[in-house]
Amino acid sequence: MSTISNFPGKKKTSKVKIDFTDSTGAKYSFTIEGHPSKENLSKVMDFVETVSGDTGIPQEQAPIDTNFARVYGLIETKFKFGSFNSSDVLEAYEYEFELPTTLSTISTYLSRLAERSLLTRSKNGAGWIYKLARQEIAPEGEFPKEGPPANYIPR
Repeated sequence: MSTISNFPGKKKTSKVKIDFTDSTGAKYSFTIEGHPSKENLSKVMDFVETVSGDTGIPQEQAPIDTNFARVYGLIETKFKFGSFNSSDVLEAYEYEFELPTTLSTISTYLSRLAERSLLTRSKNGAGWIYKLARQEIAPEGEFPKEGPPANYIPR
């Protein structure tokens, strides 16, 4: 629900209210007033999705309708055989989905994926290098039908 208050002598402000119940029956309510950024609203929605858990849709049929899910899906398809950094994912995201985003948003998603043990990460100077946690390693010299990944470096 989104409303705009318009009282004499007051500035127009937006108000967003989110109510939901998780799978254990706990009820949550968030009210955001002012002018929240799309990035902050996206973070709240990611939290709601994480806490509520059950979307009523089997996981394998869940549509990719959040930026967070898009980022993870992109990593699973484009970076499944090698390491990458947040700039690599940003470039691939903007190319694949033709949507602008920020490096900080991508970095936040990668950090959350690492916290959930879906990615591994290691320090590289001032940044991080990531890999899919569940990589299937092909025997030396063998690649999927698509050929070697773009970031493959022969020994």
